Amino acid sequence: MLEEFRRVLPGRSEPELIALVRESFANYCCSELEVLLYPSMDRRYIDRVFVIEGKEHLDAALARGRGVLLYQAHFGAFQMTMPAIGYSGYSMNQISASASVWKDGNASAAGNRMMDIKARYEYTLPVRHIPIASSLRPVFRALERNEIVGITVDGGGGRKIVPLRFLGRDSFFQTGPADLAIRTGAAIVPAFVTTEPGLRHRLVLHPPIAVDEGLAKEEGRLAILRVFVSLLESHVMRRPDHYGYTLCLRRLRARVDPYAFFADYGDPAGAGEGINTQWKADAHAEKE
Repeated sequence: MLEEFRRVLPGRSEPELIALVRESFANYCCSELEVLLYPSMDRRYIDRVFVIEGKEHLDAALARGRGVLLYQAHFGAFQMTMPAIGYSGYSMNQISASASVWKDGNASAAGNRMMDIKARYEYTLPVRHIPIASSLRPVFRALERNEIVGITVDGGGGRKIVPLRFLGRDSFFQTGPADLAIRTGAAIVPAFVTTEPGLRHRLVLHPPIAVDEGLAKEEGRLAILRVFVSLLESHVMRRPDHYGYTLCLRRLRARVDPYAFFADYGDPAGAGEGINTQWKADAHAEKE
């Protein structure tokens, strides 16, 4: 994590970066522990710990009648978007992988048991879960009902990717979320959760990302992803401690994920000639 922060925040001093590592672990641990509260959450809990900023953007998007894709990232307590939206009276669906999928990589029985409990608690929320590897039919049906479908755009599960500049580095993002928006005509509302002092949360809903229907599919998807990646970058630069764990995880999983998140993994100089240069070629071929 420290090495990732050095690359992303080259102007920060070493003590500042070490402090960010500590804050990142604290943020991650609090987010994981908050899962234990899922079964006892309700509207009163959300009203007490959440401020939702930009709800008018979500309401305006729903007024179009074609459903909403809630674009998220693995930023901060992003999982809390589900109860925040669900307990605020909206019909919420979430494309996600159950916590139990991480069991295979866990060395201990206690760890596997914890994943099972976490997965069970996730299903106590007022959210319809759509497994990431399943058919997209439930997604289409939810959007036809003018409901909200949450999807994380910086995930590591897909193979169709495009290269983009993110945090000053060559990165790779899945095309799936953008393709889904183009195919369905659903509005795209970016959403980010920041944690404030006292474990209070702020859910920031941005204005919908405009989709230029006059663009070719490849140009359209790039335009959508560039806007979202720019928003994500601005949030990360303001609160890098909310993204430290994700930077660490994606680096640690670079050799086993379907694609690398950054092209310069394994390259101490950050010149992009590390273990994942093949992904540059693959991404270029996909773009062509």
